[in-house]
Formats: sequence, structure tokens, C-alpha cells
Amino acid sequence: MGKKVINLVYTIAIIFLILSFACGIIAFGELGYSLFWAFVFGCAFVYLSIKLTLILHELGHAFCGYLTGYRLVSLGIGRFLLVKKSGKFYFSRTAIFKNVSAQYIGIKEDESDQRIILMLSGGLLVHLCLMLLAILIGFLTQTWYFAAIWITLNLSLFLTNALPIGITDGAKIWELWQSPENVNYAYMSLRHSAQTILAPEECDLKDFVMPVSENAQGFFAENMLVQQGQVFLLEGKLKEAKQQFQSILEQTDNSLIQAIAQMSLLHIALLEDKVETAEEYASILKLKPFLSLKMTHIQTMQAWYQYKVKKDLAKTHKAIQIAREKMNASYLLRDEKHYYENWLAKLEKELSEGI
Repeated sequence: MGKKVINLVYTIAIIFLILSFACGIIAFGELGYSLFWAFVFGCAFVYLSIKLTLILHELGHAFCGYLTGYRLVSLGIGRFLLVKKSGKFYFSRTAIFKNVSAQYIGIKEDESDQRIILMLSGGLLVHLCLMLLAILIGFLTQTWYFAAIWITLNLSLFLTNALPIGITDGAKIWELWQSPENVNYAYMSLRHSAQTILAPEECDLKDFVMPVSENAQGFFAENMLVQQGQVFLLEGKLKEAKQQFQSILEQTDNSLIQAIAQMSLLHIALLEDKVETAEEYASILKLKPFLSLKMTHIQTMQAWYQYKVKKDLAKTHKAIQIAREKMNASYLLRDEKHYYENWLAKLEKELSEGI
């Protein structure tokens, strides 16, 4: 899909989102509130509607997943995650995908049943249903401003999620529609995400990699290649890891995959004491939000970066502290946790010895 079309769709989605706020202000103004309070209550109502819609979106995935044989593992909004473990629900404040507003993770009980597209479509179907419901309410009540909030809001979210780019529902659906064989990579990714939540200490990252076809394309295939590269990294095979991530960068147009590959190459540059290369990767603008994430593997790398490249001991110690504090909340599998514990210990030893 061309950039002009993508930008046009995003522009339309933003316009509909703005219209939803405008309808909210007008709706409360119609109820007799002053302009100030109509603005406050209208914006608050739309904001809460967005949060509720995101919850319903994820419940749509869960419901369609249930219909096609998925077992619920977690539902999340922002940093809040509801986890189902041993038949009971638990709350967590740390989510798997850090910059994602909402998320659903489920495990496919029978992977020979490859009906995954319906589960991925669940959120989009919710938006369509909410729009139809809002139109019906509008006709029945003849009060269109509140109905218009939900129509424009859900239309905005539908357009954003349906676009086949990045890691949207539309991108995943399009990938599996075009390449049904990629469903195996998708199921492996779901198992990996579920394991990090349910029992990360029982498995290694290498348990969640599989061979990828040379011509395979799409997020699920590229994510599997990323995990293969990360396994090379954990095993100390830096040459193989570097080749893997450089190859991924050459072939992917997915911004998330690009960021992960660049972060991994920054990691390798730090291990190889290549200060200029590390600085080059760390200066990439889109990596800044990722490098600030308070997760053990990120903060360990941040600590080494501050120590080797920036020579900033205060920030080095701060990053080490965060990495230690988040060790059990970063959803690291057994081999990942062991690796980062050792890498942290090595840095602490160098600091204590004044190297």
C-alpha cells in the first residue's frame, strides 16, 4: 500500500477522532452546560469512551478466539494486564508489548485448526457492531450527538486498525490471508508470549524458534527471524547474530521489527566495544522511546551504553538499579534472565574494580 494512501487513511482517521471530541462538546452543550463545562465533560466522556472501546476491542478478540478454540491468557490496556493463570485472574502493571494501547494473548488448543483470522478480526468486528448500535440508538432516540461520538470514534479506530501496516490487526490478517503457511509462526509467537506470562522460568527462548522459509514475508515470519537472532546473541554467537539482524534490516519494512533489529545491533556493538557504532545506533530517533523502557534487558543495555559510550557513572548506576528492580517483572525466559544477570554482574564487577 502506497504512502499517500496510508497517509490519507490516517488523516481521515484523525479527522473522525477530532469529530468525536467535537460531538462530545456539542452533546453536553445541548444538555444545558456552559461552554467550559461542556468542553470538560465532553472531552472526558470521549476519553472514557476510547478506553471502553479498547477494552471491548480486546474482548472481541477473546470472544472470537473462544469460538475458534483459543484459551485466554491475558487481556491488557496500557500497562495494566489481566492474567488468567491456573483458573484464576491476576492483575499486573507491566504489559508484554510496551507501546501498544491494548492487547489480547491466547493459546490455540489445537494448532491443526488454523482458524486464526477470525480471532484477529474480533476487534474490527466490535468496531463495526458498535457503529451499527450507535446508528440504531440515534434513530430510536433522535439524539444524534451522543450517537455520533461512538460512530466517529469507532470509525477512526476501525480505519487505524484495518490498515495493513506495522503490527495492526489488518496487517496480520493480510499476512495470513496472503501466506497461510505463516500461521505456524503466528502460533509459535502466541506460545512464546503466553509462556513469558504464565511460567517464564520453565522455558528458554530457543524453545520458541523454528526454521523460516527463505521466501517468507510478514510480521510473524520476521518476528521468528528476530527470535533466532536473539538466541544467537544469548549463546554468544555474535557473528551469526549480527548477520541475522543485518539481513532482517535489509528486507523488512516493519518499523517495530526494524527497531528491534537495530536495538540488537546496538547490543552487539557494546559487546564488541565498538563505541562509534553503538553511538550511531543509539542516536536513531525512533529508538529513543525503546531505550527508555524500564525493563531489565533494555536497562542492562542502557547501563552498558552509559558506561562505555557516555562515560556517565550516575546514569550507569541508575540503569543498573532499574534493571535489578525489574528482573522479575520483565517477562524474561530462563536463558534470557540468566544472560542478563551475568551481563549485569560483569558490569558491576568492572565498576567495583574501577576498570
